[in-house]
Amino acid sequence: MKDSIGDEEVISRLQFALATEALPHAAREHASLLLKRLSSPVRASVLGLPGTGKSELLNMFVGKQLLPKDSKLPTTELTYGAVERIIVTDANGTRKVVEGLDFETARSIVPAFMRVEMPVPLLQRVSLLEVVTDGSSTQFQSAIDWAVRRTDIALWCTQSFGEAEAKLWARVPDSLKDHAFLILTKADVLSSKNALSSRIAELEAVVSEEFHSLFAVATLQAIKAHGANGEIDDSIYQASGGGALSAEILRHAERGRRADVDSAHLFLARYQIESVPAKAQPIESVERPVLAPSAAAEAFTPPPAPAMAKGPTVHDEIVENVVLFSDSVRFLRRRGDGLLQAASELGRGKADQLVSQCVDAVEHLVDVFSDDDSGCEAADAFLDDLNEASELMVLMQVESGDASAADAVTLLLQLRREMEMKLAA
Repeated sequence: MKDSIGDEEVISRLQFALATEALPHAAREHASLLLKRLSSPVRASVLGLPGTGKSELLNMFVGKQLLPKDSKLPTTELTYGAVERIIVTDANGTRKVVEGLDFETARSIVPAFMRVEMPVPLLQRVSLLEVVTDGSSTQFQSAIDWAVRRTDIALWCTQSFGEAEAKLWARVPDSLKDHAFLILTKADVLSSKNALSSRIAELEAVVSEEFHSLFAVATLQAIKAHGANGEIDDSIYQASGGGALSAEILRHAERGRRADVDSAHLFLARYQIESVPAKAQPIESVERPVLAPSAAAEAFTPPPAPAMAKGPTVHDEIVENVVLFSDSVRFLRRRGDGLLQAASELGRGKADQLVSQCVDAVEHLVDVFSDDDSGCEAADAFLDDLNEASELMVLMQVESGDASAADAVTLLLQLRREMEMKLAA
């Protein structure tokens, strides 16, 4: 969606909508969620077994050797702050502030969790969380379950992604896997052993099913590309793989924010919140629709799913990018069948998570088709269908309830059938 108003005005309108108290309960909850997401950076979590280069990857993102090597620090979050400081939380939940980046003092407090605040521009857009465990399966499972609830983008660091890692990764929800990257850290070491190309080839199948994409990164080389004055040697940074990864993370984060802004636009339009009154004007004097019980019920009637084509009628374009459509159909088969089963088992009032998963699936396809530069006319035409479906699903997310969940799953399956028909044409 495109809108002339800026992000700050969108946030102001949401704040005004909540202040008026004229919204139905479910709509207020959705507005609060949108406001929180638009007011916060995208959350990226760095996961992986001990010794897979997680700390070095964070150091690469901030451009210096920040986290000491082998320092046995706990799970640590890097966020933006006007001044450098470390907020330490011990096992009892007590918080203490350590001024500056004094990790020795922070470690002496015996921290259970640390938040590092720094005036690094990247952290205004993306917060970084390194999840640390002792390596045991039980603790790792608990750590993953805790982290995924706080994660928008997942980065799994590895050198091989063996069976044990695959088993742990299986705990991650499919909705997050659409925003997950497999990172082959220490790529220079693998390259020196002439094993990098073969390792990437070995992981192609698992990446296509379990991750958005794969990046091989020589983290130490990437860190060296950052100069003391903040300048970056772009040739070294790109050669290390760090440049491509950083660009993709920022692009992914920006897409997520734009999707949230689009959702906010739809929400504001639906409830006719067109402007914020002047500060001197009291909220009570602003004319606004007040929903009576019957009107509220009408407002929460799920919108109908769009009528999808029975066959290749107006979309008669020849599918030139067969791989794009085939991969997308395979993605929706795996995702759609699981969601259909979940929809059949849901009881009343338990469908919100299902709708969110459908929204994530469609947004993933929008990203995939938007990235296509093959010139395939069928792909360009289908992207319009995906954008329309994405807008409808956002409205379904506002509606809440089992009916909306059923509509969302149905729409997802209709999209899959249309792609299958295009491939068969």
